[in-house]
Amino acid sequence: MNKIKINEDIDLRNTLFSGQAFRWYLKDDWYYGYINNSFIKIRIIDKHMEYESCMGKPCESEIIEYFNLKLTYKKIFSKIEDKYCLLAYKELNGLKILNQDPWECLISFIISAWSNVPKISKTINDLCVELGDKQVIGDEIGYTFPSPSIISTKNEKILRKFGLGYRSKYVLNTSRLLSENLNIIYELFEKTYDEALNVLLEFPGVGDKVANCVLIYSLKKHFAFPVDLWVDRILVQDYGIDKKMPLIKKRKWAQNYFGDHAGIIQHFLFHYKRKYNQ
Repeated sequence: MNKIKINEDIDLRNTLFSGQAFRWYLKDDWYYGYINNSFIKIRIIDKHMEYESCMGKPCESEIIEYFNLKLTYKKIFSKIEDKYCLLAYKELNGLKILNQDPWECLISFIISAWSNVPKISKTINDLCVELGDKQVIGDEIGYTFPSPSIISTKNEKILRKFGLGYRSKYVLNTSRLLSENLNIIYELFEKTYDEALNVLLEFPGVGDKVANCVLIYSLKKHFAFPVDLWVDRILVQDYGIDKKMPLIKKRKWAQNYFGDHAGIIQHFLFHYKRKYNQ
């Protein structure tokens, strides 16, 4: 069994099921999911992360990168005096912001628009089972996330059978654009937050909220601040922001208020509010 020594708390349940990723599941005390589109199972025992990959070889560096283990959250929150942030951090200690694959993250959040997590997960899983490649760990079977070139060969009618609904045209058209040059989204790692945001907003089905989700959950832009219904409620109820203020202005207010790591703080607040509804 492969093992990684971990030096700080990691809460796998809160991390993997907090609405930032959609293809993880728990079975027999193991979390099964995908890192760099490879099927993997992980668990934490005695300050070690144990794992097994379908590739049959160690992938320690990929796991460290995926869970952002080099980033110390204690330093971030030690500079914050906001009571709501500190409460969320205390209750959700061990929650991590993931560094997912930008392609899968982009399509996943296009699919996520106006939907709930169980439905999003089912839609993405059905898409992968039908169009992805089979991978195996023991008795468990997984499927890779299909490439843009594979998705772009389909049509809206085919995509609708996965439960995509009106999002089918967005997934299809975005896939067609990226099938010509997938590097467009990977080059965003090197761009500033504003530059990357503007590129993402050009893709069909990508608005400010989806773009900011992709930026924080896959492109390491910790300044990104997605505003969905939950976050909007937080800003209005807990911070006194005018309910009628446009979402983009709310996002900019929050970024100015929370600072460089606004996106990390946002996810703690989001998951705390969603989990405890307080």
